[in-house]
Amino acid sequence: MKKRNDILFLVVFIAIVGITLFYLFQSSYAKYRRQTETTIQGRVASWNIKVNNESINTQTTLTNSITPVIETNPYVKAGTIAPGSTGYFDIIIDATNVDVDFTYTITGEVDEETPLTDLILKNYEVNEGTKITYDESTGITGDIPMNTSQTKIRIYFEWDDSATNNMNNQDDTEYAQTREYQDTKINVAINFQQKR
Repeated sequence: MKKRNDILFLVVFIAIVGITLFYLFQSSYAKYRRQTETTIQGRVASWNIKVNNESINTQTTLTNSITPVIETNPYVKAGTIAPGSTGYFDIIIDATNVDVDFTYTITGEVDEETPLTDLILKNYEVNEGTKITYDESTGITGDIPMNTSQTKIRIYFEWDDSATNNMNNQDDTEYAQTREYQDTKINVAINFQQKR
C-alpha cells in the first residue's frame, strides 16, 4: 500500500510539475509569438537644391547662363577681356529645403569649341573666404550642412598671358578680331552627394 501511495504521489507530483512547466512554457513562448501592428509616420527628407535660384530637381542643365564679372583693368575697356584680364563668376547653392548633409564637387573647363585656349580657371573662394588655387584634377569640393540658406563659391578665371601659355601674340590678336570667337564659354559641372 505504501508503494502504491508512493507511485500515486509520484504520478500526481509529475502531473503538477508537468502542468506547471507547460503553463510557464506557454506563457513564455507567447511573449515571442504575439504580434502587433502599428503605422509609422515620418517625413521623408527633402532634397530640393537650388543653384543660382534655379531648382535642380527635374533638370540636368541649368537654363540660365551665368554672366561673369570682368575685373577692371586700367589698360582694357571695361567689361571686355584681353590677354592678362581676370574675372570671376559665382555659383550660389541654396540648401534651405534640403534635410540632409551633403557634399558638392564642382569642376570647370573652357568649352572645347572655344578657341581661347589660354583662358584658365585660376582660384576660387567659398563664402568670401581665402582664395584657393583651382586644381582641375580635383575640382572644388566641400560639405554643406542641411538647411543651409546660401553657400557662395566664387571662381576666378584669367586670360593667361604668361610664358607658358598656349597662344602666341598673333593667336591673341586673331581671337580678338574674329567675330565668331567673341562668345567664350566655360562649362561647369556640379555633383551633389548625400553624406552617410
